[in-house]
Amino acid sequence: MGPEAYILIDHAYEAYRQGRFVEAGVLAGQTCNDAKKAGKDELAYELGLFEVQCLLRAGKPLGALNRLLTMESWQAPLHEYLFQMKEQTFDLLRSYNPDVTQLETRLGELERLARSALDGVVADFRLYEYLYLEDQGKDEKALNSIELAWSERGAGTMNHAHSTASYGCLVNLRLNRRPQAEDWVKIMERDGEITCLGYRADLADCKAELALFDGRYEDVFHYAQQQRRVAMEYADKIRVHEAIEKQVRSRLLDATNGDPVDRLSGVLDVFKQAIPGKNSLQLQFRFSLLMLDIRLAAVRWSVGMQPAEDSWYQSPQVVACDLRVAKDEVIRRIDKTKAAIRRAGKIARQVDQIFDCDWRQEAVNSRRERLQEVVSHLD
Repeated sequence: MGPEAYILIDHAYEAYRQGRFVEAGVLAGQTCNDAKKAGKDELAYELGLFEVQCLLRAGKPLGALNRLLTMESWQAPLHEYLFQMKEQTFDLLRSYNPDVTQLETRLGELERLARSALDGVVADFRLYEYLYLEDQGKDEKALNSIELAWSERGAGTMNHAHSTASYGCLVNLRLNRRPQAEDWVKIMERDGEITCLGYRADLADCKAELALFDGRYEDVFHYAQQQRRVAMEYADKIRVHEAIEKQVRSRLLDATNGDPVDRLSGVLDVFKQAIPGKNSLQLQFRFSLLMLDIRLAAVRWSVGMQPAEDSWYQSPQVVACDLRVAKDEVIRRIDKTKAAIRRAGKIARQVDQIFDCDWRQEAVNSRRERLQEVVSHLD
């Protein structure tokens, strides 16, 4: 490798700092291949991991996964690099091409690597164990993983404390343990990493979810907007989508916005903030469920009902029949909601089958039952 190669490497890092992630990824990939051919294995490994980071920020997760799978046959110069490569590979396979048998084998390998690494690296393994258990709907076990992740933190832990605390908040909400969820938010604030963008995004995310759980739609929108703005700064597609979802749900919960499918409601405007790129299986399901909830909210409005929050559903809907539109229009909206149920149900079945569970299908079925309750009062 000549001096021009190192100039390209500098250009790659500069492009990344300026947010030109596609360009940075191309340069990183090119110099990674050149370094590998030149026998500079440690540099090649470093550039390969950097290329993965660039591609993820550029919304090209499959490109990142392909690079990681190529690197599996390489000799890692450091144990830390090997663990980082393995954990990222596991996470991308879990999100885009999951196979339970393969994931469990890889998770076991991650644990072995973590236990032979520096003190505290096992806490990083626990986060991926948590995400896998979350995919399976095993929230009690997922909570145990998060509590272990917190207690096992040490000098070698690579993830930020706020990541663990935010997962602790969310899994407690899923288990309907609101006080414990809020305790994790207090831990985040106590150990605050104010200069870290990830901390600010995670804190806003948890506060928005707590507000949504309580039905405080104004606070939901406020905190979700904070989360989205911060996540946009470093092109985190998942956090941006999560923020958009909560902003939409806050609009649906505010009765003063009127008809949810009317452009004046502001619901559709929120979607314009999305980051392009391939959605993971998890995001595909969440988006389909959100679209279903928008359709269900439109039916409620058309028959004169007050809004209901469908994700946490802490305050059940109160059925009414005081039509705001012609009955033909109500029927049309019901048909659209049924179509949304079928679409969300199809995705739910596919993902549940992969992870050997049924919680996504149960979520869709709960919406079907709510719609049926509304329909039964029209006859």
